Amino acid sequence: ELERAVVNISAISEHIEWQTSDAISALQDETHDLSHVVLQNRMALNFLLAAQGGVCA
Repeated sequence: ELERAVVNISAISEHIEWQTSDAISALQDETHDLSHVVLQNRMALNFLLAAQGGVCA
């Protein structure tokens, strides 16, 4: 019975490990995508400000 409990805990730990890994990968993808949106917004803002004679530092 103890051995079965250890095997179950091991299986649960492995499942949690895979779920955590998947979640981290998804967050990395989201962060990467968000950085592109931020850069695009920054470029658009610079363009608009430059068109009005200002600059965005």
